[in-house]
Amino acid sequence: MNQVEFDHFPCLLLVSHIETTHLLTCNTYAESFLGLQSIDGSFGINDMLSKASLIFYESYLKPILLSNGMCKEVQLTLLTHTGERVPAVAHITLKEAALYWAIYPAQERDKLYQELVSARENLEAKTEELTRLTRLDPLTSLLNRRALTADLNKIITLIKRKYVPLCLVLIDIDFFKPINDNFGHEYGDEVLIKLAAVLKGVVRESDLVARWGGEEFLLVLYNANVDDAFFYCDRIHEAVRDIDLPDNKHLTVSIGIANVKQEDISDSEVISKNIHVADSALYIAKKSGRNQTQLVS
Repeated sequence: MNQVEFDHFPCLLLVSHIETTHLLTCNTYAESFLGLQSIDGSFGINDMLSKASLIFYESYLKPILLSNGMCKEVQLTLLTHTGERVPAVAHITLKEAALYWAIYPAQERDKLYQELVSARENLEAKTEELTRLTRLDPLTSLLNRRALTADLNKIITLIKRKYVPLCLVLIDIDFFKPINDNFGHEYGDEVLIKLAAVLKGVVRESDLVARWGGEEFLLVLYNANVDDAFFYCDRIHEAVRDIDLPDNKHLTVSIGIANVKQEDISDSEVISKNIHVADSALYIAKKSGRNQTQLVS
């Protein structure tokens, strides 16, 4: 193959001495890329490789070449004549004392790879955000009914192995229908949002808070006994009073507690049964005058 044909290759083709590292010959593409005017023995492989790539060559590639005579698809970083760092892929063959290099700059490949990585990360982030949003009530940003049920099932599975106290707390806004009827649904939505903020501010990070439906909210108090549940309910009653209503009135809520007993944990219907218990306690609270907490044993 003559020099003209040698220069037609759209990559760096060069030959270097394995011991001295001096460049013996190269094609026009390599000369232009490396900024070489002539091959006079002063330019070596160490001049075109980054420091990290040179260490990689000396410590890893050279022993393999001496042993096997070839290295394929080696990732290196080249230095152009302007000092620019360019990712590249090289194939190297050893014949006698000469190394034959075919080097392909890979800026576009690396750029495409980074674009793909970025696109994947964006897609994963959007998927995570979409998953998060499907778990939340759009008005209050609390967990929705479906998400809380799924999380509660996981908690039940955990405490089947090692029991800890667990209470379910069902909360209902007193006289919410008149609030909507008299002041409008937009005002009613504001009340729901304010109550959601109160509930999130009262409970611990380990607890679950959800909008159960309409003006009902459900709390899952993890590692909390009945006394703990009443303590948090008292705090809720107190905090809710700070939510002002028109005509100098204050918001109140009725609350029902269900204590999830250890002997009931193995029951496949433990969640639905205890929510029913909390609902029964809530009914008693409303029938007893509202603005109070009740427990059904």
